[in-house]
Amino acid sequence: MNSSWTPLIVLAVTLLPLLWVKQWITRLLQELSLRWVGYPDVALVVYFTLVLPGVVIHELSHWLVASLLGVRVRKLSLGPVRKGRSRQVSLGSVQVGKVDPVRASLIGLAPLLGGTAAILLIGTFVLGVGNVSGAMATWEIDGLVAGLQQVARVPDVWLWLYLIFAISNAMLPSQSDMAAIRPVLIFLGIVAAIVLIAGGVPAVPEEVVRGVNAVAGYLATAFALTLAVDGLFVAVIWLLLWVTRQIQDR
Repeated sequence: MNSSWTPLIVLAVTLLPLLWVKQWITRLLQELSLRWVGYPDVALVVYFTLVLPGVVIHELSHWLVASLLGVRVRKLSLGPVRKGRSRQVSLGSVQVGKVDPVRASLIGLAPLLGGTAAILLIGTFVLGVGNVSGAMATWEIDGLVAGLQQVARVPDVWLWLYLIFAISNAMLPSQSDMAAIRPVLIFLGIVAAIVLIAGGVPAVPEEVVRGVNAVAGYLATAFALTLAVDGLFVAVIWLLLWVTRQIQDR
């Protein structure tokens, strides 16, 4: 096997921090909103408003994939809703008819793919981060600086960065999405284990490796861009929260 699995490794390296950063940003934004407005329900609405573009893409991705797969969509709703007495909050939902596990998994994964596509489109065709990623890959400092300067000169750059931030913080599968995906992942894991036990590690065709690398590279690029943008917003949110704490906790 001549092809490298590097894109798959990079994907894993970028995905794990992204999961942690999303949870951290959610907690910071919720605390900041609560400290500013003083009422949990109003703070929830403020948080929902901040990530609304991402919520819209999340739910529309569910709706689009369900429609393409021939699954009837019963209801699409947007808005923060607390689930019973639990602390869990739903920012939106799409109710679909009964469906087999495979199609349910594809519908559950739709927001991740839709959000990733939106981030890549913004990064590539609006911000032009291709030059930045190319310079990072070859460790060209001058090229990296020039690429970042080019991004900074994009009209309304902060608006586009905000959209990436909002989309990225709503594109990961929710708990209900994971409930649909988990059975298929378990089944595939069992099949893989049986194959490995029965025949050892099989030779992977070159075409399969190239396909996996292409998908992994697509996701890893979007996740890396997301982490970079989230880092900027984490610094701003944390600074605002620190100042707020200093004022209110005196």
